[in-house]
Amino acid sequence: MLEKNLDCIVRSPRLQRDELLKFVYRPVFCHAMYDHWTSPPFSTNLAAISGIIRGLKIEDDPYIISLREQLSATQHGTTEYCRIDRKLSATLMNQKTFTLKGLRDFERAAFDILVDIGPWAADWYVWRIIEKAKEAINPYNNIMRTWNPTEKNNLVKILSPIVLTPVSYHVDDIMSDSSDKVQSLVTLLLNEKFETEERGDIYSCLIFVQRRDSVIALAEVLKNHPFTTNIFRIGILLGVSDSSHRQSFLDITRKLPRDSQEDTLADFRSGDLNLIVATAVAEEGLDIQACGSVIRWDLPQNMASWAQSRGRARKKSSTFTLMFARGSQSRQDVEKWENLERKMIEMYNDPLRMQAAEYDPTMGMNDYQEEDEVFVVESTGYVLSHSTLTRRLISRLKARSVVFIPLSLI
Repeated sequence: MLEKNLDCIVRSPRLQRDELLKFVYRPVFCHAMYDHWTSPPFSTNLAAISGIIRGLKIEDDPYIISLREQLSATQHGTTEYCRIDRKLSATLMNQKTFTLKGLRDFERAAFDILVDIGPWAADWYVWRIIEKAKEAINPYNNIMRTWNPTEKNNLVKILSPIVLTPVSYHVDDIMSDSSDKVQSLVTLLLNEKFETEERGDIYSCLIFVQRRDSVIALAEVLKNHPFTTNIFRIGILLGVSDSSHRQSFLDITRKLPRDSQEDTLADFRSGDLNLIVATAVAEEGLDIQACGSVIRWDLPQNMASWAQSRGRARKKSSTFTLMFARGSQSRQDVEKWENLERKMIEMYNDPLRMQAAEYDPTMGMNDYQEEDEVFVVESTGYVLSHSTLTRRLISRLKARSVVFIPLSLI
């Protein structure tokens, strides 16, 4: 199906394949288990925000007020009147104004952090986002240019009365208010770092997290956890999209990272950072060095995410670790991806299939022999044969693509 959609031929290298495999290191698959909370934990700051949100009335929202004013100033029965009326009705039904939707998304993100990472992370996240939001709605700065001034004034009225509790950075509070999943991650990181350095290698790790809110909160926990604070030099990687059309309350999280994406990557390559917590932006498209360890905090959503994130672990003796909740059925999804990948590899390594794809009536059978005259560049060891060059030229002339499988998938 892939070949049909792309009008291409998928091939795996055959000549010098043994030599290639000497430099391709498939990671060792591992897993880490953790327990869920027996009951949902409590976050003081999240409770304060939830109380404010429950008291909000959509009729007082500036967007609803604006639509009603536009409707009253428009002649009844006209096309414009119907358009505004439909928009007003849809907004009232969906409860999706900038303020209401943004604050409810914020509440859900904080609750996910509470359950996944722990009360300390949730308290810190709520406190930090509200502090940043108060900076953004200040009329004397221009942090969030896409926010409407009327919406900013409404947020000032809503957020100003909120009294939040600053988090305690005492080691006992961080440890006791972190989830078992965090404790399992910390243990995994320490063990892997010790084993890597025992072999005389330098430790480097990528942790993939699905939500950018959780990336920020998890990184903050690891930076201050007593077992990791002086052991790991931590950076974060988020998507860098900053569209002028974007307008969401949670876009404020894009303003939290202190270092740019370029600076973070440069520090990781140089060794100034040895651990990066990242969203899917780090799975592909970024020039990230081969890592000794890749950990999936959240399980991959599909096979592409599974293969791309695992492909970042390319160092010798590297590991690829998935975190599983005890009693979950997630292992079945992993087995499904493994089986699909195994079938894919069998297909693109099938010599009969590749010979059929390479056949061309204008060429003699002798052109397809593995034994062929070759040209060797002594300074580099590069080998070029007449038949491989001819096949590439013919393939180009036929306007067909050749897809080369990344070495991480071989």
